[in-house]
Amino acid sequence: MKLKPILLIIVILVLASQAYALGIAPSHIDVIFEPGLEKTIQLKVMNNVHKDFDAVIYAEGELAEYITIENPTIKLSKDEDSKIISYKVKLPQSFEKQGLHEAKVVVREIPKETKGGTTITAAVAVVSKLKVMVPYKGKYAEIKLFVTNFKENEESNFAVEVKNLGTQDILEAYAIVNIYDPSNNKVATVTSNKESIESKDNEILIAKWKPNLKSGNYRAVATLMYDNLNTRDEKSFSIGTMFLDINSITVDNFKLGGIAKFDILVENEWNEEVPQVYADTSIGNEKGKIYSTYKTSNVDIPAFGQQEINSFLDTSKLSVGRYKLNVDLNYLSQKAGMIFDIMVEQNKITANLAGRAIIDEESEESPAIIKSIYILIFLIIILIIFNIVIYFRKIRK
Repeated sequence: MKLKPILLIIVILVLASQAYALGIAPSHIDVIFEPGLEKTIQLKVMNNVHKDFDAVIYAEGELAEYITIENPTIKLSKDEDSKIISYKVKLPQSFEKQGLHEAKVVVREIPKETKGGTTITAAVAVVSKLKVMVPYKGKYAEIKLFVTNFKENEESNFAVEVKNLGTQDILEAYAIVNIYDPSNNKVATVTSNKESIESKDNEILIAKWKPNLKSGNYRAVATLMYDNLNTRDEKSFSIGTMFLDINSITVDNFKLGGIAKFDILVENEWNEEVPQVYADTSIGNEKGKIYSTYKTSNVDIPAFGQQEINSFLDTSKLSVGRYKLNVDLNYLSQKAGMIFDIMVEQNKITANLAGRAIIDEESEESPAIIKSIYILIFLIIILIIFNIVIYFRKIRK
């Protein structure tokens, strides 16, 4: 049994399980440069797992020499949710380079030592960034485009945040937002309001839009026009929600007691192909008893198109009467569950939609998966530490 690989595994697992143990807020501080600026900044260190620990605080990066940590160590008890720390910033009279300068303020846990034994620990650290923007000479702007998930024929808006990072005022600024479909065809254009923006100031421009496009994924490209200059940003967004619908269900050449071939016509109401779609199907009664199940093969359904999925269900346990046909369409991270009332006769089956439900599998399963991972990591750590203890005992003997 080799010790080094085991130690490495333990450190990795401890880091993974304790990565969320500490928190810090805010995660970054933005400062506009002024010659000789002095400023005291406060941060909150959060004890997320409520444990006793000591931590060291230090600065690193380009601006570290301009930062003074008032108290370079802190102590938190398990009864404390958080503690406020502070540091001072004293900037020089000038920087040679225009633009963004950064430093990191790091809060790192100090590993504890135990007497008379070997202790394996992993130090956890959190970081808050200090960002100092040195204004560009003349006129200079940066933008950030914010988009929402639009609904068909409902007005909403694009928001364009404009930061005047130049030394001069912007007399007039407005944004032109072009919308593109998945094939990169421009399908719409909207324009925002116009504003003047003082040096070192921010402004939000609004471009209202009422989409008359079909549901799907799109891309918005915002171009800021300001005093004969321009800059741009882009974001992807969607209109409506991805949705597959069952257009019809038919059964041909049927005889009671045999295999019924259900032809399920699925319609894609999205502007992109939906790949690897399949259906879990079953026939049951009103009380929930299931007589037959079948999982279909996978099919790709083209954008705004239709595709037939075939389900083969055994009717040997059925008699003439009414039943429930359950069809769960599985695609990407969604499951669309649909229930049909079916009338089974000697030579015919007819189906009518009774109800539907859409489930986001990813959102429901992710918390459970994450919880299971943490439990598994914890159990592995316990097992490995147990083996380490036994190993050291053998060495001492």
